[in-house]
Amino acid sequence: AKAQRSWDATPAQQRADCLDRAAQLLEQRREQFLSLLVREAGKTLPDAVAELREVIDYCRYYAARGRELFGAPQELRGPTGEKNLLSLHGRGVFVCISPWNFPLAIFAGQITAALMAGNGVIAKPALTTPLIAHAMVRVLHEAGIPVHALQLVLGDGRIGGVLVEHPATAAVCFTGSLITAKAIGSTLAKSDRAALPFIAETGGINAMIVDSSALPEQVVRDV
Repeated sequence: AKAQRSWDATPAQQRADCLDRAAQLLEQRREQFLSLLVREAGKTLPDAVAELREVIDYCRYYAARGRELFGAPQELRGPTGEKNLLSLHGRGVFVCISPWNFPLAIFAGQITAALMAGNGVIAKPALTTPLIAHAMVRVLHEAGIPVHALQLVLGDGRIGGVLVEHPATAAVCFTGSLITAKAIGSTLAKSDRAALPFIAETGGINAMIVDSSALPEQVVRDV
């Protein structure tokens, strides 16, 4: 929380430069990240390549948008003789909880967006993919993100619960099951604190019904 204040005061251009440097480091360490995605997450090589490209895109996209949104204050229209300026700032410490199925893309997408917006981040990856998360956090630190503004916390769902309940948490970003998202939402709703932003992306598996009129090759393709 202390580090977030100084990070938020860092000019947006400098924060964006950190993300651009991270993108360059990811390209330079392509083989390391592809190997980790295949060996730790069980990705196929084409899936690993696509996920690494997505992370590099995230870094550059949020850097570009950050320069636009967090650069100079925007002057708003107002009554004659009145001047109104809109400037955006970080909220505080974001708790970012990511899943196992996209252990690099979703993990990095959450934290790079929060960091560009001037927030401190506590990143909790899935229990099964800590090495990928650790490698990504190291890249961001090397790129210039202050160590105290970005912390990696490993553990199971109980660790996530402690982070969500902590009074220093200013917002929660979560990707995972609907059940867990509802539990986090319920925890935040019961808190005595002011309503906190809760950004949740949940998913599931669609059902498929196949009847006797279906072509077998069509079913195989769709499945």
